[in-house]
Amino acid sequence: MVEALQKDALARLTDARRQKTEVELDIRESYFFTKPRLSRTIRSGQAPQKSVEVGAEELSTGIGTEVNEDFATEIISAFMPPHFDWCKSTAGIGVPDDLWTQVKEKAEADDREVFKALRASNFDAELATALIPDCGIGTVALWIDDMQAHEPISVQHVPLRELEINIGPFGTVDDRFIVRFVRRGKLEAVLKGVTIPEKVAKKKPDAWIECVWGYWRDWSEPTDVVWQKVVLVDKILAHAEQYKGEGSCPLIVGRFSPDSLHAFGNGPTIDSLPALRVIDCIAQATQDRIDIAIAPPFGYPDDGTMNFDGGLRAGMAYPMRPNSGDIQELYFKGDPNLGYYTLADLERAVKRKHFADYPEQPGKTPPTATQWLDEMIKSQRRIGTPGQKFWRELPVEVFLRYRYILAARGVIQPLSVDGRMVAIRPYNPAAKAQEQQEVQVATRVLDIAKGYFPMTSQAAIDEMATIKNIQEKLGDKIVVLRDPEEVKEMIESMMEQMSVDPAKAGGGK
Repeated sequence: MVEALQKDALARLTDARRQKTEVELDIRESYFFTKPRLSRTIRSGQAPQKSVEVGAEELSTGIGTEVNEDFATEIISAFMPPHFDWCKSTAGIGVPDDLWTQVKEKAEADDREVFKALRASNFDAELATALIPDCGIGTVALWIDDMQAHEPISVQHVPLRELEINIGPFGTVDDRFIVRFVRRGKLEAVLKGVTIPEKVAKKKPDAWIECVWGYWRDWSEPTDVVWQKVVLVDKILAHAEQYKGEGSCPLIVGRFSPDSLHAFGNGPTIDSLPALRVIDCIAQATQDRIDIAIAPPFGYPDDGTMNFDGGLRAGMAYPMRPNSGDIQELYFKGDPNLGYYTLADLERAVKRKHFADYPEQPGKTPPTATQWLDEMIKSQRRIGTPGQKFWRELPVEVFLRYRYILAARGVIQPLSVDGRMVAIRPYNPAAKAQEQQEVQVATRVLDIAKGYFPMTSQAAIDEMATIKNIQEKLGDKIVVLRDPEEVKEMIESMMEQMSVDPAKAGGGK
């Protein structure tokens, strides 16, 4: 049994490594444009290298780093805002409304506990580290585990070099591995509770040991979520166990705009590689032309002849034939505007791919509030469509993982209604944009109704219900509405005061 499981784990790891081989060059080039000093050794079978990649100084543009960081900011803002509960529990399919009403407050209280634990941990800080530059490349991995019951939940970013993944039977990420090289002297600290194989234990303290944590779905129980975990130490199976339930897998992998045939996502940085190459070439040529324009080369009379086989360099002097005249400027001028405008167009296209093309107002007239809101709604819709898979694979799984850990700690109890588990409904940024547009349309309808039909609209529109609907659409939890009966009494009191005769109230003769 142990030998078969070890063989199965090694075979799955080999297949996952083949998936990365197909995108290795794209990932390495993306690193060059976004994090030029980041080691571009991404094969997990090699020990880590700390030296800076040769050629990092050759990068001539910083647009890749800029848009990649902006894209990470947009992802956090659209899917996982730090100060907003971006996921909530709702009734499962087929659960009657009256039964759900009985546990709704308990579900909301559990959700608050989840986000309390999430913000007490290092999730937000580690997420920011993970997204740059991995999210722009298209694949992000987080390792969320419960190290100590009395300590905050631990979150670790798994870089692409350590991550190996493969597609499962339904087009989602199934096999997932973390591969790390650890010194023999630190092995016991890294592998707590795992028996070190005798062959590995005999190695020298400074020897590198390959440690592999593997997880994959056990489809022999299709009615339940079961994950198989293995720990391989130098390709020897040292530990194995199974986890059950949603959120039980600690290794979470999110992909941006993936396909069902390949494991890794297709992020905007990979899509922008052709444009980034051209931008880098134009930027380099423009810089060279500026250098020559500022310090042009010059020629001087000499007994030699001019030779430009090696090109012209800024500030250099070149000998000319005798009797060629005085010292003269050598500057073969080009059109700098051509490179400038081409560069601007390409940078605009790259920003659009990274959803960093923020609303701009041509001219001096400032944009109106409605115009700005329209632009932002359009941007949220764009990021919501390719990000649907990312939302389900990362934010929702993070939420489920924290619920699972808190349930294991006994902080929250498994929520059920009439024997059925409560499903989780994700809060989608595209839906948020749609709700904002609904509020905007409702505002226009109210303006028209009150402008053209003031008396009729006042009698026809239920103001309290309308305000409550707008509050729910915008997700506001700050404004507190009074009880409808209390509002009715206050309005009647105000109307009575307005209808009092001033003479009777002592205000006149």
